[in-house]
Amino acid sequence: MTKQMKAKDFNARLLPVFKAAKSICLTTHVNPDGDGLAACLAVKRILQNLGLQADIVVDEFDLDRYGFLNVLDNVVLDCASLQYDLVVIIDLHDYDRLVQRVHLAKSAHTVIVIDHHEIQDDMMDCDFCWVDPSAVCTGWMIYSLFQKEIEALPEADREYVGTCLYTTLLNDTNNFTNANTNEDAFVLAAAACRYGVKPGQIQRMFMVVRTSGEMRLLGQVLSTIELYDKGKILFMDSSLAMLEENLLSKEATSNFTRWVQDLKGVDTIGYFREESMHNYRLSLRSKTINVHSIAVKYGGGGHLQASGCMMTGSLDDLKQKLLQEIHRADKLVH
Repeated sequence: MTKQMKAKDFNARLLPVFKAAKSICLTTHVNPDGDGLAACLAVKRILQNLGLQADIVVDEFDLDRYGFLNVLDNVVLDCASLQYDLVVIIDLHDYDRLVQRVHLAKSAHTVIVIDHHEIQDDMMDCDFCWVDPSAVCTGWMIYSLFQKEIEALPEADREYVGTCLYTTLLNDTNNFTNANTNEDAFVLAAAACRYGVKPGQIQRMFMVVRTSGEMRLLGQVLSTIELYDKGKILFMDSSLAMLEENLLSKEATSNFTRWVQDLKGVDTIGYFREESMHNYRLSLRSKTINVHSIAVKYGGGGHLQASGCMMTGSLDDLKQKLLQEIHRADKLVH
C-alpha cells in the first residue's frame, strides 16, 4: 500500500532502506529526460560512495545528448531478465510510463517513489513515497535528501553529482525561464557552483550544442506552426519522415517547445511528434490553462502548465480535438 510521507520522515527512512537492500535498481519514465535520468545518475554516484551498488535501468533510447554525464557507462538497457530487491522510481509515480520495466517494480520486495508531478488516480503501489508537485525538479528533491552525503563526497564525485543536479534544473526550468523557477532553483544552482560546476559549460552541452541536421529539423518543425484564436494558441508538429531525412532519432525533438513558448501573444502550445503511423506524442505548455487535466484524459500527465500524453488519429483530427479540449480546460489561478 502506498504511504505518502513528509520530507523529514522520508529522509529518516531512506538510507536504512538502501543499506538493507540486497540489490538496488534506479529508474525513471520512458524516454528519459534531463531531470529523471540525471537525478538517477546523481543517486547512483552517492550510493557508490556509501559502498552500495545500484543499476540504472532505462528503456532503449538515444542517450547521446547525455554523453557529458558518461551516461552509457552508468545505465542498463536490457531489463527483461532482471529482478531487484529494491526499486527506486524517480520523476514518475504511475505504471504507464514505465513500459517494459513495470515488472521490475511489481516484483521488487520494496518500491520507493520520488516525484514532483501532479498526483494522478493511477498511483503505483509502493512501500513509501515522497511526491511533491511544488518541487522545482526531482534534482532538488535528491539534493534535499542527500545534502550531507553530497558534501562528504570526494571532490571529483561531488562535482559530478553537482553537474547531474544542475542538469535537472536546466531541464525542468528551461534554463531558469519557466514559471516553476523559484528560490529553491537558485539555492540548488548555488550549491552546484560550490561543488565545482561551470553553469555556462553545462548549459551549452545540454541545451545549445546541436548538429546541422538537428538545426535543419528545427527549421522544418517551426515551418509547421499554425495559430488559432487570434494567435493565442500555437500548434506545430514533426514527422518520422523529417527525422529520417535528417538521419536523426526521436530524441532530437526534445525540448522543441522552448523555441516558441515565449512568442508574443502565444498562451498555449501543442507540439505533436509522430511516433508511428497515426500515433503522436503530444507536448503541452500553457501560461493560462490547466494542460495537466487535458493530458490525464489521454493517459498522460505532468504539471499544471507543462504536460504530455499520447494521442491516436489523423493529425488534422487530433488538432481539432485538442483545440476543443483547450477551449474547455480550466483557467489557471495566478
